[in-house]
Order: sequence, then C-alpha cells, then structure tokens
Amino acid sequence: MGRKVKLMGGVGERSLGMELRYRRTKAGISMEKVGEALGWSANTISRLERGQRQETTPEEVSALLAVIGVTGDDRERLLKMAKGDTTHGWWEPNAAHLTDQARTYLRFEFKATRIIDVEPLLVPGLLQTPDYCRALMNAFGVEEHQVEGRIARRLGRQGLLTRAVAPDVIFIVTELMLRQPFGGHEVMVRQVRHMAEVGERPNVSIRVLPASVVEHPGLLGGFVVLEFADEAPVVFIEGRMSGMFPGNQEEVNDYGRTAERLTSLALGEQESLELLHSIAEDHERARYRV
Repeated sequence: MGRKVKLMGGVGERSLGMELRYRRTKAGISMEKVGEALGWSANTISRLERGQRQETTPEEVSALLAVIGVTGDDRERLLKMAKGDTTHGWWEPNAAHLTDQARTYLRFEFKATRIIDVEPLLVPGLLQTPDYCRALMNAFGVEEHQVEGRIARRLGRQGLLTRAVAPDVIFIVTELMLRQPFGGHEVMVRQVRHMAEVGERPNVSIRVLPASVVEHPGLLGGFVVLEFADEAPVVFIEGRMSGMFPGNQEEVNDYGRTAERLTSLALGEQESLELLHSIAEDHERARYRV
C-alpha cells in the first residue's frame, strides 16, 4: 500500500510558512527561541512553517516577524500573504531578477519527490542548454545586461536532476516544438542531443507527443505538477508577468489527470529517445542544406 498523503494547508499557507522559515534561519534564530519570545511551543512554530497551522492570524505573523527582525517592504509583503485569500489561486509577480516570490517556487521544486513538467511550446527550463536559453531570453526581450545572470540561475537549477537524492521528473514535450529551428538549427542540434542525454538518467523520463497527435489537452498551455512525500501536490502555471498556484484542490487534481492523459498520448520512453536522436539528425542535416 502506498504512503498515505496527509493534506496540508493551502498553497498560500505553505508558501508563507516557507518564507517564514527562510527568514528565521537567515536570522540564525531557533524555533525554540522564537517560541519562547511568543509563548508558543517549538511544535507550533514547526506547524506554521510547514503550512499546517491554518488558524494563524496576521497579528501573530506580525509578532513573529518582529522577533526575527523582518521589517520594511518584506514585512508588509509577508503580512499581505498572511491576509491573502487563496480561494482562487495564489498569484506571484515575476521580475527579471530572482525575487523572494520566485524562491517560493524553487523551494517547492527542491522539496518535490516527483515533478511532471508539461511544455508544449518550449524546451523545459531544467533541460535547456545555454544557447537555447539565450535565444529564449532574446525572444522574450530580456534586457541584455540581465541575460547572462538569468542563464546562470537556470543552469544552476538543473543540478536538481543530478542530486544524490533526486526527484523523479517526467518531461512532456511536443515533436512540433522540437522540430522548429529555434535559435537556428545548430542551437537545436545541441539542445535536442542534450535532452536525449539527460533522458538516459534513471530518474528522468522524456515523453514526446508525436506530430500525429493533433488534438490533446496540452493545447491550453504548459504547467508543472509537483508532488511530495507527505503533502498534497502543487501545480504551477507560469505566465508572462505572473505565475499562479491554483488553490482549489479539484483544479489541482484536474491538472494531475491532464498530465496522466498527456503521458498516455505520448510516445514511450525508448520511442521518445529514438525520436529525439532522429530530430537532432534532421537539424544537423538542415545546417548544411543549401
């Protein structure tokens, strides 16, 4: 029998909890010290940081922030998180630089035991080569002085796949996307070959939706499902100016079912790897075509 999943608080509570834990550890203050100052037990602090203490009030968060020394804009932002209504989704603004909000997703990603990344239009970030990433940043209009830093951060994230205890990651991509000469055929040769190489790792599965599958639920856009050992799954949907973590459990479950449906429509692992090699060869030939 599989391990029973214990439903935690909503994404908002879990996001706030991770932020509070980050701030507390950054300040070098133990849970016991915080609990002593507030008259709480260390277990109460632990439950709050894990998003399990849904009864926490904004006033209590304000007191905790005072203990760990969080002031100014950070304090106001965290208090807004404590007051937030997550019924429809937890929205987070994106910025060119790595922000506290962006770290929220990275922490979910770091904790996940299984990740399903559905990307019908682009190569997933965890698989991108530097040249592909650079072409992507240029297409998005990222300011030149920010490009190299963003590439370095993205490449740093890819260490997730080779950790000693790495999550199982399933990437669902489309053949049509991989055949487009994004950044040029030379860029795509290296990109697709890199994907095939990473796809050989035991914890990584790359599944390609063939061009023959014209109608599929991935047409609505990409998303990531993050699953955990003892917490409810989280879904992340990235937009141009914002990202959304749907807070409604039925909506999260629907994305999970969609990922399963796409997996069933995609080629198997070995067939997908063979197609990747074939696509790379096609790009290689196209480089020299007159």
